[in-house]
Amino acid sequence: MDNFFIKLQKNLSLSQKKIIITFFDIILVVLSTYFSFIIRYESFQIYLTDNIYIFLIGVILYLIISTIFRLNQQILRSFNLSNVFFIIKVISIYTLVFFIVTFFINFQNSPRSIPIFIGPILFFFFISSRLFLFYVTNSNISGSSKKTIPILIYGAGASGIYFNETIDSVYKVIGFIDDDFSKIGRRINNLKVYSYININDLVKENNIREIIVAIPRLNISERKIFQKKLNNFRVKINFIALSFNNQKSQNLEFDNIRLYDLIDRDLKVDFDLNKKFYNKTVIITGAGGSIGSELSRQIIMSEPKCLILIDISEINLFNLDNQIKLITNQFNIQSDVKFKLLNLTDELSVKKIFSELDLQYKIDYVFHCAAYKHVSLVQQNKFDAFKNNMLSTMNIANYSDIFAVKKFVLISSDKAVRPEGMMGMTKYLSESYVQKISLISNHTNFSIVRFGNVLGSSGSVLPIFQDQIKNGGPITVTDPSVTRYFMTIEEACYLVIQAAIIAKKSETFLINMGEPIKVIELARRLLRSLGLNEKTDATPNGIEIKITGLKKGEKLHEELLITEKSLKTVNKNLMIADEKDKIDLDLDNFKNLIKNIINSNSENYLEKSLSQLNIKS
Repeated sequence: MDNFFIKLQKNLSLSQKKIIITFFDIILVVLSTYFSFIIRYESFQIYLTDNIYIFLIGVILYLIISTIFRLNQQILRSFNLSNVFFIIKVISIYTLVFFIVTFFINFQNSPRSIPIFIGPILFFFFISSRLFLFYVTNSNISGSSKKTIPILIYGAGASGIYFNETIDSVYKVIGFIDDDFSKIGRRINNLKVYSYININDLVKENNIREIIVAIPRLNISERKIFQKKLNNFRVKINFIALSFNNQKSQNLEFDNIRLYDLIDRDLKVDFDLNKKFYNKTVIITGAGGSIGSELSRQIIMSEPKCLILIDISEINLFNLDNQIKLITNQFNIQSDVKFKLLNLTDELSVKKIFSELDLQYKIDYVFHCAAYKHVSLVQQNKFDAFKNNMLSTMNIANYSDIFAVKKFVLISSDKAVRPEGMMGMTKYLSESYVQKISLISNHTNFSIVRFGNVLGSSGSVLPIFQDQIKNGGPITVTDPSVTRYFMTIEEACYLVIQAAIIAKKSETFLINMGEPIKVIELARRLLRSLGLNEKTDATPNGIEIKITGLKKGEKLHEELLITEKSLKTVNKNLMIADEKDKIDLDLDNFKNLIKNIINSNSENYLEKSLSQLNIKS
């Protein structure tokens, strides 16, 4: 019998379980009504046909009241005293309403005392049935405790208690942790509440594998505090977050380690400033990439008049289309959103897009994110990468000027500073081209935003680490001393938008990236956050961190400034580089240089031409 109920519980969906519970409860309502007649008449000879309407009213009232109070959504395997009080409340309301309805209708052959008997009988049936199901499900869980993962729940508040009641049976909750002294030592659902100082002993004694922080809506600073507090215990740390289902009811679910938990930065933003894009026309190139898609999501929230999203990748644009539709539907945004599959090296196609838009809209902003950016791949495909990055920048910048776009923003990279490889070279030259066209433009405000590594972006180091850990290691790091600047996609895009808003003429904006972080330390932080160890002599079963050596075109340390000078802006996280263009060519000669390189179709000619520019000076 136990196995039957367990298999039923595992194989049925949530909606199927609710239907079964409702059907089962209807049977209990009918039985309660029948036994009420038996008690009232002190006889088992009850003529149901004479009292069928009483039974029907009882069932209808139950369906209405149980729907209002969601009686069929209780979690039976975590049945406790709070559930008992809830059932008492619901049955009391049911009994009162039943009494009022039958009193005014005054059915023939139906005593008015029937509802009074129904209440206690129904309460007995409900409690008995739920205790039975609770016993069946929990006896199976305790019988297979060897398969469960022992965990602690940090937070003995309402969310922690609810999460304990709804958590999957694969977890075995050992107890709660809380910082509130009034709760420490108490028991909740027969689980003891411990102090933070008890965690180490609990982890050792119970082989704790995971700590769930059951405190929703933590801001970034607060999450970091928990990260630092719990990392020393070498267990996996997980957070829960409030989510909303289609019925707008709240649920608690896992909110895994966010990327910004691993870096020492606080994301302090004011998205109301982005409302400056309201009723504007905005073009984003490379919109399907990491930076482009986040820019798209942030700007669409400002309800622009038209948002044109351009990318050469069909799948990236398809995925972005789905994301934008979810946002516009959820927030009832009426913006005209256009998705354009376009190769930006094709000048005629770029001209056509701008021409079509100019007939319908005045283009206000262009964010040029499109580029080949993966250092090793660009280095292996120098000529094609050069052609793509340079022609796309030149075409978009030229037609932004021709069609008098209000503001143009080039997304650049710290690799443009004293570039070592082709990716950095193309970014340096793209910056130079934008600076040169800005000097002759009478219509368009050209600017550049330069920043370092973005956590979670396509090809960035952290997703690579995560995949390597999933595969059992090793984690590969080029050099134990290599450092990089890191920030989150959300913050980078927010600051790009802010730079566009405050840009005046031909500025190169630098994002305050904070202090550089050793890449090997980032790998270690990720391991600690997952409750894993680095492989050493002391922990031979840990994940190995393997040093592979710097690749050609890679730097040991990245820089954001060519010179040491920078100017402050109204945003403390944005600076302006005080730099001059190092390429001593006017715009026409610069264009001819780029075109000659591309027309040569020769990697040797490319390298020879770039070496003559003395870019590193």
